[in-house]
Amino acid sequence: MTENTNAIIVEKVKQGDKEAYRHLVMRYQQKVFQTCIGFLQNEADAEDLTQEIFIKAYQKIESFRFQSAFSTWLYRISVNTCVNFLRKQKVKRLLFMDSGNQSKELKGVSEPADYSIEREEQRRMLRTALKELTTMQRKVFVLSQYHDLSNKETAEVLEISEKAVESLLFRARMKLQKAVKERMTND
Repeated sequence: MTENTNAIIVEKVKQGDKEAYRHLVMRYQQKVFQTCIGFLQNEADAEDLTQEIFIKAYQKIESFRFQSAFSTWLYRISVNTCVNFLRKQKVKRLLFMDSGNQSKELKGVSEPADYSIEREEQRRMLRTALKELTTMQRKVFVLSQYHDLSNKETAEVLEISEKAVESLLFRARMKLQKAVKERMTND
């Protein structure tokens, strides 16, 4: 689906065509879900937030002015919603001294046992390492690595310069490499 097609569909949605919005949801649902997983590392929360994001997008569709791609606008809503959710979770944990929920395990379908264990260990190391990134580094890393957005597209979504994206991505990768290397030498 091209941006021209998206523009036509968005105009239909603005005129109240709910079927047109269903097409946008079908088109972007998996990408939004992957964005949420990248931030939250929890499938159930990611599913809930994906629904919330599409509700917000529908309610705010009138504010979309075609100054950027629809996907950029939607990713911006996704990132902001995830960051706000994480902030609220952090406050809840501090207030209630909750040790935090363990991430729901993302399991592959019918993988050999040793491969599955190795993949799960890699996921666990990555989740742990991602927590060491700053919020902005995590945003840049998730959009770049999980969604293959270019530096320019990532800059548009986050409303920062391309140079800032390059710098944040470089620092994120360095921190992740260091964290994983330390983890591997400690095991």
